[in-house]
Amino acid sequence: MPKFQSRFASAARRIQAATGIAYTDALRLIVPDRRELRLADELRHAGLVDAANALASVTIASAESTAWYDAYGEIENACYESDPQRVKDVGAACQEGADAVMRRAGFADTVFGPDAEVFHAAFLAMCRAGAVPDGRRLARAALGVFDCDPLQCSDIIRTPGRRPFTYRAASEITGPSTASAVAARKAARAMAAASDVRSGDDRYWYEAAELMVGAAWYGSIAAGRPPLHTMREFQSFYKTMMDGPVDDFPDLAVR
Repeated sequence: MPKFQSRFASAARRIQAATGIAYTDALRLIVPDRRELRLADELRHAGLVDAANALASVTIASAESTAWYDAYGEIENACYESDPQRVKDVGAACQEGADAVMRRAGFADTVFGPDAEVFHAAFLAMCRAGAVPDGRRLARAALGVFDCDPLQCSDIIRTPGRRPFTYRAASEITGPSTASAVAARKAARAMAAASDVRSGDDRYWYEAAELMVGAAWYGSIAAGRPPLHTMREFQSFYKTMMDGPVDDFPDLAVR
C-alpha cells in the first residue's frame, strides 16, 4: 500500500518505541482490510469520493489500532512467564496506543463504531448500484465486507458511527429495471430497514439479522451471483433460523 507507507511507518515506530519489538515486525502487524479498501476504490470510481475517503480513513485507523493489540500479544506470548511486569506495562501502553488511534479518528467508543461506518459505505455502494444498469462491481465490493454472521451484522447495522447516518427510505431509491439494479435497491432497502430496528430485546436482534440476510440475498443477485453464494454463515442462519423465504421488498419504481 504505497499511498499509506509514510503513515504506516510512523505507526510502526510508535509501536516499536512502546513495546521494544523490531520495527519491521511492528510494520508487518499493520494490515488494512483489503476488502474495505477495495470497496473504497469502487466508491471512488463511482464518484462517491467523500464516502470513499471516509471509509479508507476508518480502515487504516482500525488496522493501526489492531496492530497495537497484536504487538501486545507478541510480548505476552514471549514474556508471560519470564517477565510478567513487562507484560503488564506493555499491555497498558498498547491499550493506550490503540485507544489513541481511534480517538484521533473520532471514535470515542470503538465497539462496532468503525464497523458501522463500513456497513454504511456498503449501503451507499448498493444505492449507487441500484441507480445504474449494471452495478455488479459495486455490489460485489459491498458484499465483500459482510464477513461476519448475521447476528453480528445485526449489532453493527444498528450501531452509530462518528456521526448520524442517512439510510434513505425505500421510496427515495430509484433506478433502471435491470435485474442487477432492482436487486441492489432491494438490498439497500433491507439494510435501511435493519438499521431502523430497535435495540433491547433478542427478538429485535433476530429481526435485524433476518433483514441483513435479505440484504445479502439481494446483494448477491445484484453482484451477479446466486443468493448467499459462498456466504456460509448467512446460509446457515437462513436454513436454521428463518421460517420461510426471504421477504420481497417491492420496488415501486419498477411497477
